[in-house]
Amino acid sequence: MSYLAALEDEVRDVVARAAGSAAPELTYTLYRRYRDTGNRHDYEHPYFERRGRLVAAGAAALFDARKNEAGAVGEDILSVLADELWRVCDEYTWALPAHAYNARDDDMRRCVDLFAAETAQTVAELIARFGTQLPDEVVMRCREELLDRVFIPFADDQRPMAFEAMINNWLAVVAGGVGMAALAFFPDDAKRLAMILKRAHKSLRRYLDQFPDDGGCSEGVDYWVYGFGYFAYFAEAWRERGGPDLLLDKKVREIAAFPARMAFDDGRFPSFSDGSETAVIPTGLMSRLVERLGVPVPFLAAVPSFASDFCHRWPHIARTIEWTSERVLGRRTEPGAVFLPDLAWLVDRGGPAEFAAKGGHNDEFHNHLDVGQFILRAGGETLLADLGAGEYTAEYFGPERYKDVHTAAEGHSIPLIDGRGQRPGREYAAKAERYADTGQGAILTLDLTSAYDVPGLTALGRRFTWQRHGSLVVVDRVTTERAMPVEELYISRIRPAIEADRVVWEGEKARCVLSWQTPVVMTPEWETVETIGHRGEVESIFRLRLRCTVEAGTTRLESAFTVERKAR
Repeated sequence: MSYLAALEDEVRDVVARAAGSAAPELTYTLYRRYRDTGNRHDYEHPYFERRGRLVAAGAAALFDARKNEAGAVGEDILSVLADELWRVCDEYTWALPAHAYNARDDDMRRCVDLFAAETAQTVAELIARFGTQLPDEVVMRCREELLDRVFIPFADDQRPMAFEAMINNWLAVVAGGVGMAALAFFPDDAKRLAMILKRAHKSLRRYLDQFPDDGGCSEGVDYWVYGFGYFAYFAEAWRERGGPDLLLDKKVREIAAFPARMAFDDGRFPSFSDGSETAVIPTGLMSRLVERLGVPVPFLAAVPSFASDFCHRWPHIARTIEWTSERVLGRRTEPGAVFLPDLAWLVDRGGPAEFAAKGGHNDEFHNHLDVGQFILRAGGETLLADLGAGEYTAEYFGPERYKDVHTAAEGHSIPLIDGRGQRPGREYAAKAERYADTGQGAILTLDLTSAYDVPGLTALGRRFTWQRHGSLVVVDRVTTERAMPVEELYISRIRPAIEADRVVWEGEKARCVLSWQTPVVMTPEWETVETIGHRGEVESIFRLRLRCTVEAGTTRLESAFTVERKAR
């Protein structure tokens, strides 16, 4: 299968390098760094590199086994696989230090977090698939570690686990990961298997319940891949073992269609919340959802590379190897506007320019203070951006979260009223008053009043009027009881240029021009914000401020954007 050839070459190269090099150590100094400084990267980078060595060896073994009827794996691959399995068994904990709050009785060895569940599923499936070709002592040790670290805590100890109180991707990943591990490990009549499946199924039902009827995932497409991916992988594993068919649910089909509905024409996505533009959809997962549910497909140019998942999750790559159908590759997304009314996300794609906007509320999963945020693109380039996820640290998930530019109101293209941004909390929300598909674009009207807590602000409305050829008019109606300053913020990774009565963002492939019409004087200023991106990279962000002062009463502030591709 030629479409898998590049992936096969990549994993075999990783295995060859692993055979001739030492794995990074997970030292005590690295382990305690999160507790001492809040830094996650220094421990997690070597942790995920070790998982990458294991998963690459497993994937290479899978490629070998598919080449012959006997399922034989080369000795060079088996040698690396045995060493990496043994190495994982040596680890103090399979959980991350940042997830220590999940440990019952402070027992990190038996802490079942996202990554302990992922590791258990990886190890259990690898020894189930290749155990007869691996050394007996490796298989026996893996079985002992799985029982002690994951299966006994999950099945025998019925005290609540921290993830069970959550209502996000954790429910699906932990329950689905442990459930898949148990299906690979236990025979049909095992009491622990029944106990684990019962507990997992309860969490997976709660996972589905938290989705709105339109199937929207407020965590973004990356976390759809993570949470819903593990749900779907488990659902298929259980069905194939004779269990119920969890995919036969109307809401499941709506959830499964989410990436295609929210995709831009080139296969990128709105990076709202802690998402990213470049979210990677596993082609195996998408192929199975198309086969089972007939859902639409976002544009998938090729099978994802091994390096595209820096956490190196086994079910993504294993199901990509086994399930990918060439039919899902290279299919263009249906052009036009899509609005999810419950999630309140709008995407218009497939024209000369593309647009996305969101309403929602400020207590969403992986929340940002971003009600009323929007994105403008053209020529495959993002001109006005949503920054997506910042670097994950203790502060990022603590009381200081909204001091990070990625999550803060001042990191989004929304108004500041009297120097104040939006507030966190479910009550700080937008109301979608009107949506219309015009055939050539879309109109979305939001009431943003409740997203702010500003004395003297009585009403704030935002209307987007979008035309697919590249015209966006944003009208903010501000009603106040007194005079107060207002700033319209616009965020980009492209440096703006202020020219008399307009602002230009000049990209490599496209440009965006802003002009304004208001009854008050608007003063444009821009500033550079240096920050750290999700993978620890230094980023330069450019924030434009259109400043004015409004008097008591209602003031109409109109910003007009023209977006166009450059001539080639």
